[in-house]
Amino acid sequence: MKSKKAALAVLGAALAMSATACGGNGNNENAGGSASGTENQGTASEVNQTGQAAKPVTLTIQYPKSDNPTGIANEENKIKRFTAQYPNVTLKKNDWEYRPNEIGIKMAAHQAPSFFNTYATEGKTLIEHRWLTDLTPFMAKYPHADEFNETLTPPFTIDGKLYGVPANGYVLTVTLNKKLFEAKNVPLPDANWDWDDFYAAASATADPAKGIAGFAIMAKGNEGGWNWTNFLYQAGGDVEKVEDGKVTSVFNSDAGVKAMAFLKKLRWEGGALPNNWALNHDDTYNLFKQGRAAIVLGNEVEDAVNNGGMKKEDLMVLPMPSMDKGGDHIGVMGGNYLVVNPEESPEVQQAAFDYITYNMFSDDGLTDLERVLNDRKSKGQTYVYGDGATYYKPDSDYGKKSAGGDRSIPRYRVQNRSASGPTGQGQARSAL
Repeated sequence: MKSKKAALAVLGAALAMSATACGGNGNNENAGGSASGTENQGTASEVNQTGQAAKPVTLTIQYPKSDNPTGIANEENKIKRFTAQYPNVTLKKNDWEYRPNEIGIKMAAHQAPSFFNTYATEGKTLIEHRWLTDLTPFMAKYPHADEFNETLTPPFTIDGKLYGVPANGYVLTVTLNKKLFEAKNVPLPDANWDWDDFYAAASATADPAKGIAGFAIMAKGNEGGWNWTNFLYQAGGDVEKVEDGKVTSVFNSDAGVKAMAFLKKLRWEGGALPNNWALNHDDTYNLFKQGRAAIVLGNEVEDAVNNGGMKKEDLMVLPMPSMDKGGDHIGVMGGNYLVVNPEESPEVQQAAFDYITYNMFSDDGLTDLERVLNDRKSKGQTYVYGDGATYYKPDSDYGKKSAGGDRSIPRYRVQNRSASGPTGQGQARSAL
């Protein structure tokens, strides 16, 4: 998939993580829903445009897992409001979560829900298999269509048609365990760090005798590509190119060699990586939560505090390092998207679109967000909001409203610099 480049600015505010800092992180607690009821009228409504009673519709919705009580409370509140506005729609709950190796079976068996959440990496594949509905006609009638964050729409836009509604996005950053830096008297790097600074910090904080790695990278499965690609981008390389309708891999390049050589140096010269560095996603972040890795890729504040018992004061989030001092800070960009099942009837597709956008750009969505914040506060937990990109434009009316009042939502903005076709993963350039 072709990569996309974007500009990342105003990172500093995101470093002050607290229980009042909230975030779209794909946990279905506040994954976005729809515009407020009176604004979002479509063919799923009780009376259609001809004045006749709307056709009864059964809609299968993606429902939170049983271990997410706050998400369930928000969903039940949304269901109550939605069915009051659309009494012709019957809702069926389904807690299936998207899996790349399951979607083909689901579609073939006609068992996929009416809509589902998927990843930024899946756009082109799902569209090519004709497993997504073209949402452009629905978006044409949607009053907030021009308020979506344009950074997030390209992964699900092909030939000018939109096939997915962005729920949230992220730009991959770096999280540091400040306590491990302090234990070895290693100075903390700043946001303008480069590969030399990264190498110095990772090698100095490593303590192999105690089983502590300076840097834990994923290298066991396809997560390895997700992590390594960041360094490839920083070295000026790319994964593939599209010419004359053909996709060609281009990672076997000088930039690819530089990225691999840097990781080799971290492992064999700096001794920064774990002895067993064939780690998957969970292995890597478990090491970090156990205090056995000083640096990991990704904003892991929420997981480290809420699930690892770490203190947010002991954590630090930085942008990706640049390869050379003063260069661009580039990281993979991704996110979550809400898509509609094309096997459904036009009436069900409209109802699905109405449902997935039902809390977006509305005060009800902010109320749901407040509920999540209060739940986290009561548990002494944190909630990270907008890990790189929100579904709405930060300077939109809704963006200003969501950041105002007592919520004090910190964020850093992501803006397009260039886009070159459908993408699953992308690049983000930091302008600090």
